[in-house]
Amino acid sequence: MTLPLSPEQISRAAHQHQHELVAFTQKLIQTPSLPGNETEIAALVQTELQRLGYDDVTTDSFGNVIGHIKGGSAPSLMFNGHLDHVATGDPTGWQYPPHSGALVDGAIWGRGAVDMKGPLACMLYAPAIIKKMGIAPPGDIFLAAPVMEEVGGVGTTHLATHFRTDVAIVGEPSHNTLRRGHRGRVELWITFRGKSIHASVPHLGINPHFSLAEFLRNLRSLPMVRDATFGGSNVTPTLIQTDQTSPNVTPGEIRLTLDWRNAPSESPTDILAKVQAILQKSLLDGATGSVELATRPFTTYTGQTVEQSAVFPSFELPGDNPLVRQAQQTLTGALGFEMPVDVWQFATDGGHLMAAGIPTLGFGPGDETLAHTNREHIMVADMLTALRGYIALALIEWETAR
Repeated sequence: MTLPLSPEQISRAAHQHQHELVAFTQKLIQTPSLPGNETEIAALVQTELQRLGYDDVTTDSFGNVIGHIKGGSAPSLMFNGHLDHVATGDPTGWQYPPHSGALVDGAIWGRGAVDMKGPLACMLYAPAIIKKMGIAPPGDIFLAAPVMEEVGGVGTTHLATHFRTDVAIVGEPSHNTLRRGHRGRVELWITFRGKSIHASVPHLGINPHFSLAEFLRNLRSLPMVRDATFGGSNVTPTLIQTDQTSPNVTPGEIRLTLDWRNAPSESPTDILAKVQAILQKSLLDGATGSVELATRPFTTYTGQTVEQSAVFPSFELPGDNPLVRQAQQTLTGALGFEMPVDVWQFATDGGHLMAAGIPTLGFGPGDETLAHTNREHIMVADMLTALRGYIALALIEWETAR
């Protein structure tokens, strides 16, 4: 596959933009953007898209920012990178302040550096560099910066209802390797109901704690789905809530949260059935219970409210899929090393895009194990490699039907 730019030209163009790329990434990190509070960062991204010469810059009703660079009649491409980040936690645990964007020894530090403000900056700059060089991409290129990914993909779920491209690339950190899928995430609430009573007369009540304990014992021995590509599914109990605050009263109700990471072969319906079966054999002493997908109301920074279940769909493109093959060959040629193809173990907005019928790949700079930690940072050298890769991917005439 021949691109209109040589690897040397791509590398030179990327390095010429290193200073402004780093400065913009620092601005992004210095702009707190918890889910539902992305007003300032959305404005920052809009301004940068306009400054870099995107042909159109729009924001939808949920606050997702979309930049467009016009191309030819070939299939269109979306670069997808979310605006929000998780909480910083205790700031004293950070080597550098979490919103400093400190540049130290070739690394940019701070919350969101790898997840995913560094990757977002690289994706944002790549199409603009192509346009600046006077090259029209084969098809239309879009930069989509959705809101509220960290709380279930609220922004991209809405985006996919009114906006679509022929191919999408999600820029979550991948060590600059190509990803063709990921496990999903299903959050469940298991409710145990008993009869509340004063702790001095426990025999007069029904304490749901014992059913909870039996449930956890049974859950631990549950056979999990195994998968040659993804390793399989796993389930982790996380939160416990009760309807009581007094330590001398047994609760009438306890809610347990489960975080289930599922391989593509296991659907949310399958998971619900398995958990329901465990629950039924775990209820003791007359307790009752129920299982449901965790569902919460979310409000975007634009004021839109939506109720959404906490499900990130899993997805997988086959290794011999034409898009995987094209991307691997292109990145190998542009970057000068054999491009590995792997899958993510965590969930991304790619699952929502694939569920909407948009073939999706993953490629992004940064060490994914640093995401959501107080050691989060991204190497500038890795960002430049990713920028080169994104430039090359934007120049592909993708093999897919429109």
